[in-house]
Amino acid sequence: MEIGLIGQPNAGKSALFTKLTGIGAISSNYPGTTVEFQEGSVVRKGVRLNFHDLPGIYSLTGVSEDELVATRMLAERQLECVVVVADATRLEQSLVLIFQVIELGFKVVVALNQMDVATRRFSLSLERLESVLRVPVIPTVAITGEGVEQLVDVLVSGEFRESDFQVRYDSHIEQMLKELCLDEDCVTGRFPQRGAVIKLLEGNQFFADQFSERFQARASLVRGQFREEHGEDIEVHINRDRYGEAGRVAREVISKRVPPRTLSDRISDATLRPSTGIPILVAVLGGIFLTIVFLGGFLESVLLEAYSLLFGDFFDQLAAWIGGPAGEAIANGIDLSLQAILAIVVPYIMLFYLLLGIMEDTGYLPRVVVLLDGVMHRIGLHGRAVIPMIVGMGCNVPAILSTRVMESRRERLILAVVIVIAVPCSAQTAVIIGTVGNFAGLAYALAIYVILIVLLLILGRLLHKVLKFEPTGLAMEIPDLRMPIPSNVLWKTWARSKDFFVVAFPILLVGSLFLEFLMAYGVLDALVAPLAPFTEGFLGLPPVTIVALIFGVLRKEMALQFLVILFGTADLASVMTPEQLFVFALIMATYMPCLSALAAMSREFGWKDALKVTMASMALAFSLGGLANLIFQII
Repeated sequence: MEIGLIGQPNAGKSALFTKLTGIGAISSNYPGTTVEFQEGSVVRKGVRLNFHDLPGIYSLTGVSEDELVATRMLAERQLECVVVVADATRLEQSLVLIFQVIELGFKVVVALNQMDVATRRFSLSLERLESVLRVPVIPTVAITGEGVEQLVDVLVSGEFRESDFQVRYDSHIEQMLKELCLDEDCVTGRFPQRGAVIKLLEGNQFFADQFSERFQARASLVRGQFREEHGEDIEVHINRDRYGEAGRVAREVISKRVPPRTLSDRISDATLRPSTGIPILVAVLGGIFLTIVFLGGFLESVLLEAYSLLFGDFFDQLAAWIGGPAGEAIANGIDLSLQAILAIVVPYIMLFYLLLGIMEDTGYLPRVVVLLDGVMHRIGLHGRAVIPMIVGMGCNVPAILSTRVMESRRERLILAVVIVIAVPCSAQTAVIIGTVGNFAGLAYALAIYVILIVLLLILGRLLHKVLKFEPTGLAMEIPDLRMPIPSNVLWKTWARSKDFFVVAFPILLVGSLFLEFLMAYGVLDALVAPLAPFTEGFLGLPPVTIVALIFGVLRKEMALQFLVILFGTADLASVMTPEQLFVFALIMATYMPCLSALAAMSREFGWKDALKVTMASMALAFSLGGLANLIFQII
């Protein structure tokens, strides 16, 4: 049985999908787009349910790429049922999406999520809501799994049907719908006439393509007439009527009660008021930074000590057993690759993702968006741009793809450039913390972050002046603060970190073996020497570090890992001065995007803009490195 899963952002759709499918989910991009979705299956009472997790959207109007992909998936996946994940704490907004899915003739089951929070605020009559919508409504708490079995049982039993519920629109719109549906060219395939025509009038391109050119022209004429008569677009009026109907239904099924204000409510208010929210944000970011520096450093030393005790002189014996320079190269390559993973990925990158998962699960991130909305407007963006930036602190690739939350291409381009150049990903954070933070001192690491913040503001402001436009406004839901679920946080941490083990480690191992052979047979010096005037003279770095900078193009964390391999030790303070570590980390923090990020840039904005950003970031990084070296020499 093919089941679609759809819902608004922050409704808990992803958490419910995870509870339904476990670890059997497959992520992929929808053909011809960069929009990601997931698929997973579960077998219950001999029935196999295949779940298609559609992109999180607010409506099916089809204006954004996410909305258009969701519409196409609903049409093309031959779904036997659509589960709409609704937020019980914000029922009115979720009803608007439910109305649209019902209008398109799908058999619907409503998963009314976050019921634990909703029941503390008001009484909600599920029976009355089912009676109004004429579809099954299942109360769920996705993060704990409450109601999931009941939902699956309803799907397996087939206790769902098409609903005859209809939103009653303005009399002028109803008359237009009636006349258009009577047109002989109104052929809509599998969709009901009324639903398909409404989508056509809203401007959904997918539905426009379902009709003949003559019928599209007539619908366009109707849209124009409505605009002339009412002074606004028909889609605005349609949405207003939907929200009016949603408000009526919500009032009918919800009995308000005023709950006593809890400590969580007071903390929530404090995180949103600028006077208290900004200090809290600074404290949170400072706490994350200090945790990564000190706890990461502690974990690194513990892991390397445990590694040394576990392997002992095993690699010396391996080198002797193989024999010759080749034996040394193979043993050192494997040994140092393992040390690099333990010294960088586990204590720094995985720790960062763990902290990010906690921030996501608590519902704190949307509050950061609201707090920083004013700052973002100064660089031509709005507060929602903060989310891709935070994602970019994990990895630039999904951050670049998530710039689609911005409404215009120019906003997206400004945001992508800022992310690539001035927002350090987890691998760059590992380089900063693993070099200057660990070996040169906390002040050096803080200095790099200050430089990045100043660079972000200057770069964003400059691009805003060059690419003139007015930023759009911010409108988003603020979820309640809640305690993070350990299993969710740990799963997110592993899902985001696993590529460092299954993708990056093989590349690192092959690259380290290659470098060891070059060093063992005296070839590396011949490659490094021609660039020594630039590396040593202009940047003030040991000549061999140019190799680490080059390999950093593949993946950022490899720059630090290859330093360990090149110098033959994880104690970088013994081979580089604090100033050299600072210059190296500063270059890597602003250096060109890794190849994966470059590919994402090219897909989103084209090769021309991607190459411009790459060249600009390289020039900026080396200029900053050279300037820092000059300042150190003067002082």
